[in-house]
Formats: sequence, C-alpha cells, structure tokens
Amino acid sequence: MAGNIPAWQASIAIASLVAGCATLGDAPPRPAHPVEGVRKVVDSLGAEVRKRTEADPFRNLPVVVRTTSTANSGIEPIIAELLRTRLVEGGVAVEAVCATRCMEIHLQEFAVDSPKTTTLTPGQILLVGGASIPFVGGLIRTIGEQEREQERAANRATGIFVTFGARDGNRYTARAHVVAIISAGDVALERQ
Repeated sequence: MAGNIPAWQASIAIASLVAGCATLGDAPPRPAHPVEGVRKVVDSLGAEVRKRTEADPFRNLPVVVRTTSTANSGIEPIIAELLRTRLVEGGVAVEAVCATRCMEIHLQEFAVDSPKTTTLTPGQILLVGGASIPFVGGLIRTIGEQEREQERAANRATGIFVTFGARDGNRYTARAHVVAIISAGDVALERQ
C-alpha cells in the first residue's frame, strides 16, 4: 500500500514529521527564534540598509549581503536571503559578489544570557559606536550552545551583529556596525 502513495503526498508527510507537526502528545520543543522576531529584524534591517544607501559614504553603492558562518545552519542564512529579497523588492541593487565598489553587509548571529528585566524587543536596531556592546560580552553562538539553548531560553537574547562596509576594491572606505535583536527573554511561540 505504501508503494501507491504519490510522491507529492510522501514529501508532505516527511516534511510534517520533520517539522514536528505529525507528533501527538508532548508539546513541541521551544523554537530558538520566533518567526515574528525574524520578520521584524528583516523589516528593520531593510529600512536601515535603504537609509544608508541614500547617505554618504554608502550612497548609491550596490549591496552584497554575506553571512560569517561557513555552515548553512542557524538563522544567519535565512535572514540574509530574506533581506536580499526585501531589498530587491524595494528597488535596491543587490549583487552576489562585490566586483569593485559595493556596500558589503556581514551578518553574525549571537546569543547571550540577558537579565530577566530586559528592555530589548524583537526587531530593535541598536547602534554600535566603536568598541564594545555591553550585553554581548563576547559570546558568539556555537554548535554546543545550540543544544543547551532551550534550557536557557527564558534568560536569552539572540540577535545579529551587522557590519556595513563601503568597499572600493580591496580597501574599505567606511565601516559601521549595528545589532539587530531577534528575540529577548522567553522565545516560545504559542500553539495555534
């Protein structure tokens, strides 16, 4: 009987099992990032990029969005792809590689323990003026942390460290940094 299932139905069943939709009983594990937080970050970063392309020293440069992770796991590649799409839809020139001159955007995901009474909100953009970001503390997400993340989700803030660089060949003529908050505090989504 299993041989009579069309390929499209089998792929839907497999996707449902992988996504955890087909399980009964236990509640699904809490996600690392709420979908709404990712949407807000993409909206906020899209507005920030458009604002920077209209101001010196990034004026009218084509945009290249890169992630710092070598693996395609985590939230960085997802946000990068959504950001590229949002920028193209908004009329911003987005290129795959920086040929000679461009605004290079690097995304680096991080996760930190945060105090319970945090004022951070998903989608919030924090400007970084030079040296350190007080709440980051040098903790960059690693594979080992991803396994323990669910245990510490209630006291966790996740975000993307974004570097804007105006490139002219092999030389940077300007650089700026912001932090985009993906989630702060308990990141569990309500069941629908």
